[in-house]
Amino acid sequence: MVRQIAFGIALLLVSAPGRGAELCERDQAAQQRGGHPTAGAKPDQAAAAADKDHPAPRPKWWIDPKLRAEFAVTDQQSAAVEKIWNATAPGLRDLRTKLEKLEDTLSQMTDSSADEAAVIAQITLVETTRAELNKGRTLMIYRMNKLLTADQRAKVKKMYEPREPNRRGSSLR
Repeated sequence: MVRQIAFGIALLLVSAPGRGAELCERDQAAQQRGGHPTAGAKPDQAAAAADKDHPAPRPKWWIDPKLRAEFAVTDQQSAAVEKIWNATAPGLRDLRTKLEKLEDTLSQMTDSSADEAAVIAQITLVETTRAELNKGRTLMIYRMNKLLTADQRAKVKKMYEPREPNRRGSSLR
């Protein structure tokens, strides 16, 4: 359960490329028009955006003009980070989709009293895919961080801290 919660938090960051990219672009367009990010959204979408369990995705800090100014992101840094994002995000989305399907299959197998060897093999597939996803996400963040100054990295990290309070082992205490 703890690992599922921690992974869910990680998926919020990774899933931002899938659903979040569309929402981010819509929100940024609304902000540029001077409207609220959820303006034009259906009432249930606006409620979901305000829901604590499903926080609205953050804008891309390397593109959003306000965040770029706050973090002092240069045009060159912005372009380089966007290039990393565009090269990495589709693969992460694909891995997340694959992982969800593998987990669904594993869940069905455990509910149906499948052969133990088959369950073990499915667990191996699930965990290997999860590791690939985490490795890809971490490598993407590492590559982005290499482009930033220490001060910029600290500011970006601080932006994400409220979303990830003591992720590692926080519920084990």
